Amino acid sequence: MIGFGTGLVVVGLVLVYNFGLASLLHSPVFREHNLTDPWTVEVSSSAVVTDSELLAWNTMPEFVSPDDIRVEGVAAGSEALFMGIAPADAVAGYLDGVAHDEIVEWDASGDGSLDYVVYTRNEGATDPAAPEVEDFWVASVSGSGEQTVDWTIESGEWALVIMNADGSPGVSADVRFGVATLSILFPIGLASLVVGLVALISGGRMVSSLPSRPDETPRWTLRGHSVLPTTVEGRVAVLCAVLFFFPYTTGTMFGAPIFLFLGVRKGDRGLLLVLPLLVSMIAIGLIALMVWGILGG
Repeated sequence: MIGFGTGLVVVGLVLVYNFGLASLLHSPVFREHNLTDPWTVEVSSSAVVTDSELLAWNTMPEFVSPDDIRVEGVAAGSEALFMGIAPADAVAGYLDGVAHDEIVEWDASGDGSLDYVVYTRNEGATDPAAPEVEDFWVASVSGSGEQTVDWTIESGEWALVIMNADGSPGVSADVRFGVATLSILFPIGLASLVVGLVALISGGRMVSSLPSRPDETPRWTLRGHSVLPTTVEGRVAVLCAVLFFFPYTTGTMFGAPIFLFLGVRKGDRGLLLVLPLLVSMIAIGLIALMVWGILGG
């Protein structure tokens, strides 16, 4: 019963947060497209080029792979902006000998912002033809004010090009990337939320209804108190805290404080003593992430 109840709690937390709420918040009910925060493009060359991997980036649940993407952009000044998607080899031929910047590395956070973008400059002295006159674009837009390009991803190598509409050097614009949300996310989210809540409530009642059975001879003690949790609730709290570090189980972050409270209510001093261990784990994780970021990922 202990194992079954704990399993239901963990499954319920993951279903509610990782699949239920995540799917609902990214469904068409709340937003038509899932877009990044505005990213400022500012280069002195004639164009900025990126591949389709950046275009397809999104903050939707990882089990979702959308096909329809959107790019929104607006020129910083009075210049008319051009944005187009075309086969990578056609873009390479068009910009051959033209000074342009290519995005070779980028990183994005889960909140929808691009943390950093790394360019490589391709030098050249040729003035490009106005991009609108080319016929290899599969999707393109040009004009002043906010411009939007919608495109369905196809197999192959593709590139996005951002330029001034007349091909002049000095591109400055605010751009957002995103994908169309999927209608199937709403029923998935609703079903996950219902099943998760049932599992969570059932498992929680199972666990909290069990009597406490403290160890008579705890192996790890400090000042006469067990360092490790001795109640079922305490062990569930620690399990939820540890599972937070594993992919697809971040919903357990809500279970740790709930069962921590229930364990302390039952007089489990081991919970208070094990807290520094959990805090240390979080601190070590944050330090590791900082070092990883400083070293460039």
